[in-house]
Amino acid sequence: MQKHTKEGVVLACDFCETDWDQVKPMIEGHRGSILCLACLARAIDEAAELPEVFKCTLCQQERQAGDRGWRSGGAAVCFDCVQQADRAFAKDPDTEWDRKIAPDDRWR
Repeated sequence: MQKHTKEGVVLACDFCETDWDQVKPMIEGHRGSILCLACLARAIDEAAELPEVFKCTLCQQERQAGDRGWRSGGAAVCFDCVQQADRAFAKDPDTEWDRKIAPDDRWR
């Protein structure tokens, strides 16, 4: 998410609106969407089948009712993006993150 301030544009997590200070680990999706590490942890813990059609904030794909995902505020993330972010953070040498989701055939 981009917030416009007097000082310029500030990048922030779409899910908790925490500003990115270039210290907190965050991952960027399509069209400037951002997910912070803290929200990723919540998404992993709280992911569930969502009862309505939703558009993933990160990949911009429309998901069907019953697809697994997580909502916070006005943003939603599909479980595919949650898995991909989990994998990406685990590979980042600057982030202390152990992979939380066991690899499956798609996300090794």
